[in-house]
Amino acid sequence: MNNDYMVEIVELHKSFGHHEVLKGVNLRVKPSEVLVVVGPSGSGKSTMLRCINGLESASGGHIFIEGMDITDHRSDINVIRQKVGIVFQSFNLFPHLTTLRNITLAPVKVRNMESEEAEEKALRLLDRVGLREKAGAYPAHLSGGQQQRVAIARALAMDPDLMLFDEVTSALDPELVSEVLDVMKDLAREGMTMLVVTHEMGFAKEVGDRLIFMDDGLIVEEGPPEDIFTNPKSPRAIDFFSKILSHL
Repeated sequence: MNNDYMVEIVELHKSFGHHEVLKGVNLRVKPSEVLVVVGPSGSGKSTMLRCINGLESASGGHIFIEGMDITDHRSDINVIRQKVGIVFQSFNLFPHLTTLRNITLAPVKVRNMESEEAEEKALRLLDRVGLREKAGAYPAHLSGGQQQRVAIARALAMDPDLMLFDEVTSALDPELVSEVLDVMKDLAREGMTMLVVTHEMGFAKEVGDRLIFMDDGLIVEEGPPEDIFTNPKSPRAIDFFSKILSHL
């Protein structure tokens, strides 16, 4: 384990019953690095993110977040989750709460923040994602892109050191994708450490410091996005990128 890394994964295995989804993943992520994760469905991308956040427990191996081994049963997983924000494909907003209340809930309940302070912070975050005027709106009155931007603001309200994005644009209409990606680009420019599972290759090329290609529970290739796009080495990556990039 090396404290120079925000995330260090060592021989990570994850099985669901007899089905092994992750088969010995090794990965290091530096502070402020934007790592883009791509690969076919079922390759283990989302499972890896959920293990990093502690939503899934590893079947074997180790995951270190800022030097803390979250796979050690003695580690306080709730402390880890405060350091790691995650945004999913589905927005997961509470439908009965306003935008403002969705964002303030965790800081007040988990961090014991005063309601007034939490609301001031939430409004600053809504400014950041361009939705201050929607503070009193309920999720049902927001577009998919707006809901996803609220979900990002909600994750940021806990002041995470690391943000995980799991296919956050795949459920959106094409015209709404850019408004979410723009928020993520701003976060990258501000130095947020990010792991982004996505099929948005334009985003990967523009923002990603490094790209990893996963297949069948393993990292098959990694390097600068441009290098892997233009010169993938493994037959599986060659096939994948030939299909993906031909549609761009």
